[in-house]
Amino acid sequence: MALHGLASALPRPIGFGQSTSLDKVRPGALLRFGSSRLLLGVGSPLPPPRIRTAAGTRSEQLLAAEDELKVLGTWRSPFALRVRLALNFKGLGYEYLEEDLDNRSDLLLQSNPVTKKLPVLIHNGVLICESLVILEYIDEKFAAIGPSLLPADIYERAMARFWATYIDSKLVAQWLKMFRANTDKEKAEATRETIEAVEKLEGLLSGSAEGQSKKPFFGGDDAGYIDVVLAGMIAWMQGTKELCGVELLDAARTPLLLDWMERFAELDAAKLIMPDVGNLVQFAKVKRAKMMNQN
Repeated sequence: MALHGLASALPRPIGFGQSTSLDKVRPGALLRFGSSRLLLGVGSPLPPPRIRTAAGTRSEQLLAAEDELKVLGTWRSPFALRVRLALNFKGLGYEYLEEDLDNRSDLLLQSNPVTKKLPVLIHNGVLICESLVILEYIDEKFAAIGPSLLPADIYERAMARFWATYIDSKLVAQWLKMFRANTDKEKAEATRETIEAVEKLEGLLSGSAEGQSKKPFFGGDDAGYIDVVLAGMIAWMQGTKELCGVELLDAARTPLLLDWMERFAELDAAKLIMPDVGNLVQFAKVKRAKMMNQN
């Protein structure tokens, strides 16, 4: 991805793009992880897993000595949540920094000077922006640590990337249009597109999209890249009826997605950091009221 307009004095970030325009933040408490010097936000990642090397397995040491990882995000951002989930699945320690997008920190402005958006991953001073880019960076940079997010098969990797792009363009973008619609026509069109995307993802879980049998996760028997990408939207999808008056999920139309959401939220890597639906709904209602008053 080509980058333009970066200040020459700044470290070169990798990738820019999707983020969310979210409102004031609620700083999270910081927790000390074991004897490590890293401070982790609420929802600390799992203890580092055992990894396999050419000489066999060894207990991985915390990365504090040689790798420093920081995540800039907000508790409501589905994109920032993806990054934190990926790090948790890998068992990587990191410092989570809650940002206020009404009062952006100097660190955020320096880390992403082009779009000034979240999330941003900082790895030993190297800046990586845009959630999908960050996920692939994490998966490749720490390939020897924890489970892989992307499949090993080149075709399956391509398809995982396709569905990740589909989620962003056909689900997330249309959901936001549905939520922000100013007219009944706009809302109806965005609602139709959002429901269609949800049905496609239900079909993907069932295996009908690829001629396979249904599976517990989009990644197969274990959660993977697509699961992490979609998981950022779980709480928002669950709050859709209250926010938009649309029944996006139900046991008759989307039984597999409902089961998947429950199964994913119970994973150790996810349960500590998944946002509360009620808090998201409350925030979104206040946000929308402010938007309407400004129009």
